[in-house]
Amino acid sequence: MNKITREQFEAYERVRKSGVTNMWAVSVVSDLSGLEKDTIMQIMKNYSELKDEFKEEDEEWNKT
Repeated sequence: MNKITREQFEAYERVRKSGVTNMWAVSVVSDLSGLEKDTIMQIMKNYSELKDEFKEEDEEWNKT
């Protein structure tokens, strides 16, 4: 698995939260987010883990 960056995850999340498309319409998600189709599929497959990872990073950042 290629490392998904916070920026990539956030681009995916902006599209998801906007509700403008079905997230399985990967070509549309790609156009709206600027992400490659493989990256989108990787985020979809590992969504829960990525969400938890970035949430934990945020919590660590807020502690300092």
